[in-house]
Amino acid sequence: MQRLLPLLAAFLSLALLAPPAPVAAKEAPAYVALGNSLTFGVGASDPATGGYVAITYDALRKSERYRDRGLDLINLGVPGATSADLLLPGGQLERAVNEIIERQEDTSSSDDNVEIITVGIGGNDVLALATPDSPCVADPLASECQILFEEMLAVLEENLTQVLSSLREAAPKAKIVVVDLYSPLSGRGDAAELIADFAIRGINDLTQSVVSQTEFGADLASVYPLFRGRAAQLVADDQIHPNDEGHALMGEVVLATIEGREPVLPEDLITPTTVEEISTVPLGQGGLQPLAQDDDDGSNQALLLAIAIPAALLGAAAVAGVYLTARGR
Repeated sequence: MQRLLPLLAAFLSLALLAPPAPVAAKEAPAYVALGNSLTFGVGASDPATGGYVAITYDALRKSERYRDRGLDLINLGVPGATSADLLLPGGQLERAVNEIIERQEDTSSSDDNVEIITVGIGGNDVLALATPDSPCVADPLASECQILFEEMLAVLEENLTQVLSSLREAAPKAKIVVVDLYSPLSGRGDAAELIADFAIRGINDLTQSVVSQTEFGADLASVYPLFRGRAAQLVADDQIHPNDEGHALMGEVVLATIEGREPVLPEDLITPTTVEEISTVPLGQGGLQPLAQDDDDGSNQALLLAIAIPAALLGAAAVAGVYLTARGR
């Protein structure tokens, strides 16, 4: 019996860490969510009910569209997931496509297809550069770091393209929504806010470029502008994930995108302080230098500044620890 205890403990640990299993019932249509810790619901008091995916699902199943038909939720989000993780064998994309195919082949009901798909990815692709052995930790402006960041952007673009292509091919009629990134430092009114904003806008521009390709027929749910100036109110104590109010706002933005309307904003949101009010940012030990946001070479400048996100969040080592812990390493 004593020999079995370690095996039993290992099995229970894996069971607790595994993503939620797809809903077995196939009588109702389904909403499938792919992504990382935000998709999973991290930051909310109760991720299972207070995460933005759960909030979106709850509103949908109570809507006139699904009140009688019902709606299944299949949340495949995994904390720490990168865009590359979505494509792993047995990963989120494969599981989503298999679910779509199984429902399409189920002849017991004509109303059980996957009708809604959301994708939220990209944040961990950046945080992966904050590992202790990364050259970006020692010197964010080093050429080795610049190359790594440029490669990361190229990989993110390729992976997101493959994800949307596969999902659209498997589910030609489904509503596909991609959620962009917010800046967890927005509203601080310091140089770190400007650094993070440059990076987030660069990644969001890439995301929008992929989503806008007509063959994917996808829509962008942009949470970025609504978080600007409001991080203190909408971001959890870990300074990365949304809190309950942040998840509620994201859920409303995603729901509004699905329903083709403008989001309804809470009246108690504070007036945002935009990064345009910040005119300088420290560059090295030479003091403050002006930083133009609309420079012709802004893309390269954004790449350089973007690497500083992990350091600006909690310190490179701290963020790397969060990232590695989330990924179980």
